[in-house]
Amino acid sequence: MTDTAAVLRTLAREATRFPHFQHKYREVDLSGDFDFGTLPEMTRGDVTAAAEQAAAVRPRAGSAYLFTSGGSTAEPKLAWIPTEMHLGELTGHWQPLGPTDVLANLASPGRLWSAHYCYNRLAELAGADVIGLGYVADEELGQWLDFLTRHGTTAVAGTPSQLLRILRFCELTGHRFASTLRAGIWFGEPCDPQLPELRDKVAPGFGLWGNYGSTETWVIGHNGPDCPTDTFHQLPYQHVELVDGAVLVSTLHPGAVAPVIRYRIGDRAERVACPCGRAGAALRIAGRESSLVKFAGTLVSPQQLVQIAKELPGVLAAQVVLTGAAGMAERMEVRVVADGAVAEQTVRTHLLASQIDLGFALRGDEEEFRVTRVDALSANPRTGKTPDLLWADA
Repeated sequence: MTDTAAVLRTLAREATRFPHFQHKYREVDLSGDFDFGTLPEMTRGDVTAAAEQAAAVRPRAGSAYLFTSGGSTAEPKLAWIPTEMHLGELTGHWQPLGPTDVLANLASPGRLWSAHYCYNRLAELAGADVIGLGYVADEELGQWLDFLTRHGTTAVAGTPSQLLRILRFCELTGHRFASTLRAGIWFGEPCDPQLPELRDKVAPGFGLWGNYGSTETWVIGHNGPDCPTDTFHQLPYQHVELVDGAVLVSTLHPGAVAPVIRYRIGDRAERVACPCGRAGAALRIAGRESSLVKFAGTLVSPQQLVQIAKELPGVLAAQVVLTGAAGMAERMEVRVVADGAVAEQTVRTHLLASQIDLGFALRGDEEEFRVTRVDALSANPRTGKTPDLLWADA
């Protein structure tokens, strides 16, 4: 039996080959059976610093991709990931594709974004064919679904937002593409509860396969059609600590390019038994740690506002846009995609009724807090993600 504590201690000691970790652990005694849980937590800045030093720290096995999890071109958040992407181990536990599948990959290539290359490689290992399509705008959806249907597409890889757009289009137009789908691979953002609900109506044979992780850690856990979409089975080479509910990850995979040790991923979670019956550790992801913003003198959760807006019949999607400068919110706009029976004032009243402090602080101010109907929410064309919160310049 592997002594996990000993493996973790070895991981920490070997990390000091990197100058960044020599400095980070300078006040920690790494000798003997030290307590791994006393090591300082790792941030995205630490991951980037280690990534920038990785090329100089040799030897390491194999080649690697340089990916980013955000930031700017001047200050990107970087991570090196092996070109094999740990998929040999992952597919031993998670196999959404088979050799008869044709995968439409909606993740866009380039710009240091990882998903396109990951799912092409996943299909290759399964013996499946790939159509590397990338991001598809709403106005192009019909013609591309015609194309994908003609070429026998049976699986789609995309964010939940992208998969939901496809199913809604098929529901509204009667397009037969949904009926051809067997597997949907989703990633990058929480799965909207409306996705499995609409799937059950439009494409009941469309199994949803999710994975959970980050560019910095790579895949931490996975789920399948019999699992709740917020519950993920932890991979054996990822060591997960829950510290006051916060997720800290240490990667034990021998192919890791740079150390990931007690990385605070930014999510809250709890350990659960997944109803699918699969043995082993499972995590239920409860949301982000820091989801509150200061607005009108009170703390507000944009994610909560989005969920409350979607409780109203006829509201299909919602997004919060804050306007301000230097991180100070001056105005809040809740954008909603809704059918014709939903009035903007109805949504506004519903939201303020759910937020006692906010309603009191605004005292009826219509301009400071608005609800606006839109045809579609703003999505990131690079990643396909549709964020709950956007910032706009004043």
